[in-house]
Amino acid sequence: MKKLVILCLLSFFPFVTLQAQTSKGDDPLQSSQQMLEQYSKGLSSETSKNTQQMPQGNIVDPSVYNIGPGDVFSLTILPLVPYPINVIVSPSRSLVIPRFGEIHLGNKTIIEAQDTIQQFFNAKNKDIKISLLLQQPRMCLVTIRGNVLFPNVYSIPASFQVSSAINYANKMNSDNVPVEQYRAITQYNEQLREREKVFGESQYYPISTYYSRNVIVLHNEGTSKNVDIEKSKALNDPRFNPYVREGDEIIVPFEFNDYSTIQIAGEVNRPVTVPYKKGDKASLLLSLGYGLTHNADLDNIVLYSDNQKINIVADTNGNLQQSDFDIEPGSILVVGKKQINEQVKISTVSIKGQVKKPGVYVIENEKTRLRDLIDMAGGFTNNAHLPLATIYRFSKNAEYKMDVKKDFNESFQYSNLTLEDTTRFMIDMHYFKNYVSCDFEKLFNENENKYNVSLRSGDIIDVPEMPHQIYVYGQVTNPGYIEFETNKTMDYYITRAGGYADGAEKDRARIIRGRNLIWEKPGENVYVNAGDQIYIPRKQDIPAWLEIQKYSVYGALLGTAATIVNIIWSIYYTSKK
Repeated sequence: MKKLVILCLLSFFPFVTLQAQTSKGDDPLQSSQQMLEQYSKGLSSETSKNTQQMPQGNIVDPSVYNIGPGDVFSLTILPLVPYPINVIVSPSRSLVIPRFGEIHLGNKTIIEAQDTIQQFFNAKNKDIKISLLLQQPRMCLVTIRGNVLFPNVYSIPASFQVSSAINYANKMNSDNVPVEQYRAITQYNEQLREREKVFGESQYYPISTYYSRNVIVLHNEGTSKNVDIEKSKALNDPRFNPYVREGDEIIVPFEFNDYSTIQIAGEVNRPVTVPYKKGDKASLLLSLGYGLTHNADLDNIVLYSDNQKINIVADTNGNLQQSDFDIEPGSILVVGKKQINEQVKISTVSIKGQVKKPGVYVIENEKTRLRDLIDMAGGFTNNAHLPLATIYRFSKNAEYKMDVKKDFNESFQYSNLTLEDTTRFMIDMHYFKNYVSCDFEKLFNENENKYNVSLRSGDIIDVPEMPHQIYVYGQVTNPGYIEFETNKTMDYYITRAGGYADGAEKDRARIIRGRNLIWEKPGENVYVNAGDQIYIPRKQDIPAWLEIQKYSVYGALLGTAATIVNIIWSIYYTSKK
């Protein structure tokens, strides 16, 4: 009984406080404003706690977005409440505004809900103006299945359109995907990337994706909708690609072997082939190209349909400038290209380092040769070291590879290499050298003209200063830099480094050429050049168990040989008797 009395007093306390404030002369409107402000702050704080770290998805169109339980809105009621307040949609799709009551909104869009709230307040005072803005979309449980990488039940914001939800179900995270699946997806993405590259250069894309215009969405109330993602994006109309709702089931169909398509190609920003839908019009096909390129010939836009050739009139933005009409399955719209005057290309190369006039020079592409360029640059300085001079040539087609083994696998597929060659072959592939094969020393000192290579635009010639040291490392007594002397072999520098250290494998010592890092076997007439390195490896470390196994094999072989000798001797001895 005592608890009941306390509860009654607690429930009565706010009323007494409000009456007391009023009796003191406080403005009731000001009191209600304070109550609304406290309510709004509390709701905003609670919402921020529950907000998940999710992307916003899409820009919300208030004429299409249907409100639902959990949506948080910013409501302004002028002049009654001069500041916006936060209100949340209840599970019954109503808004409860403190001191004003409940407004049932049902399955209305934001625009329709704003009109309903406006009518509610106008019934009290026609001078009241309200605005309703979506501040935080609700989270919806949506099932996505079919042709996606990760079919599942997802909790996503209601601001997601169906296409964004599908993209989310295709989002890959290496942290939670098995290695083999991750590798397979990466290889597939690399194939798509290669396909995009090939077709992008040809301004033609004949491959269609069936689901892009045929996604099915099943709603909780027993209705369904066909989602046309391509049409929605081309016309910027979210009605064809709606926002997700509670309990939606998104079915992404797999590819069909045969279905009708329409296509746009040529001088458009996005050549594409899409599934045909009954009622498709010429304006839609033109819009699917996402605009014309700056090279588009507006007098050469032709629609090929059902053995007909129809000239199309469009503006520079790709908008149809004539009466629209239905197109047939298989229609192809081709936007021609303007005739472009051939551009005069000026070819340049750069030379740096030890030449008398380093800099950038204009050349005739693939005609000017190395000796010609050196003459332009005034010749070499006295400090030039030709054995280290290089020509860099960078490929314009260099690009990032998602699948790092793609080039390796393609090159190795039909080769005659063995599996034992794979490691070194992969290293050579990954560390491709952008050098032109050329020996400056033989060209300029020995006059071997086969090294007088032709130059291409973008080449960089580097003539370094002569280094005066050789670096010796590995299994030597005193590894480090040693002063260079001409016409000296590897043995001379190893001796200068204190000789071989314990554990050195002398037969595997090599000279590493400074120009290209090629390992060269030493010899009597093989001299070390300035800037070279000398490496002496240690003997191979063999595990104890492998050493025991080796001697076991030797013992077995000796035993077998003794047995064979014994058999042969026995046969020989028997035959003598």
